[in-house]
Amino acid sequence: MANIRPFTGNDTQEMLALWAAALPLDAITLNLFERKVLLDVNREQDSLVVAEKGGRLSGFALRLALRRPIENVGMRPDDGFITAFGVHPDFRKRGIGSALLENSIEWFKQKGRKQILIAPYTPNYFVPGIDKEAYADGVRLFQKYGFVEYSEAIAMDAPISKFTIAKEVLEKEKALLAEGIEVRLYRREDLLNYLEFQGTLMPGPWLEDARRNLIDLTRGLYGEDCIIIAIDKGKIIGFCQYEGDHFGPFGVSDAYQGIGIGSVLLAKTLYQMRIKGYHCAWVLWTGERAAKGVYGRLGFTITRRMAIMKKII
Repeated sequence: MANIRPFTGNDTQEMLALWAAALPLDAITLNLFERKVLLDVNREQDSLVVAEKGGRLSGFALRLALRRPIENVGMRPDDGFITAFGVHPDFRKRGIGSALLENSIEWFKQKGRKQILIAPYTPNYFVPGIDKEAYADGVRLFQKYGFVEYSEAIAMDAPISKFTIAKEVLEKEKALLAEGIEVRLYRREDLLNYLEFQGTLMPGPWLEDARRNLIDLTRGLYGEDCIIIAIDKGKIIGFCQYEGDHFGPFGVSDAYQGIGIGSVLLAKTLYQMRIKGYHCAWVLWTGERAAKGVYGRLGFTITRRMAIMKKII
């Protein structure tokens, strides 16, 4: 039987190799591991555990419970999160995955959590769920322990090296401007307006992401031209952003949906990415409606489907 114990710093290089072997579509760098795992404000000494067998790391589980509130969301005291989980291919079918999962379920119970989620965790999720094709065995393991899929996340990619803004989108932009709605690049004087928009009209975790990007902007690590906003009468009513070739998120105030603002925001953002030299754009988390709708019209195709799962404990 494998020995399950907390990760230590001496495990780092073997841990990265294990992660790459267990989750080949989601291998991570040392920098990402330190930033999203070891430096996570919610990490505890035993949040990341490894299974050790025969002197080798054979599996791991990363489980987290909030220790500080998310802006506009709070502490989520009933929820626990498993954000990464894997067993090395050389050690599968030996009960290691079951042992790690049983250990994690008990860990959450001891913390008084009422449900375990995989894996809509902010601020540091890697992927929103379990890839249903690449990690089908993982889905079955979690189902065996009573986890159910309650939502699906769709990842999409688009080639943009030849992207141009369609004529009908340019005409829509002109029509919106005639109505007083301008779609343009973010400016530094928009900061307070932008934070108010994110804090009152967008999902809670997005405010923290926006604040982080704006702080990075002051350090020269993020660009003003990475955010496109829609404004009506001096008030921000929609936005779209990108980080590297990661496209999104984007959102439009409910009161302004259905009049083409989203299409203009998305197209202008993709065009901005193209002129900055990016040849592709990817979206990690969207739904079926958007995938068939606005993303499909812009040339995105589905690359992954992920099961977002939960278990009541």
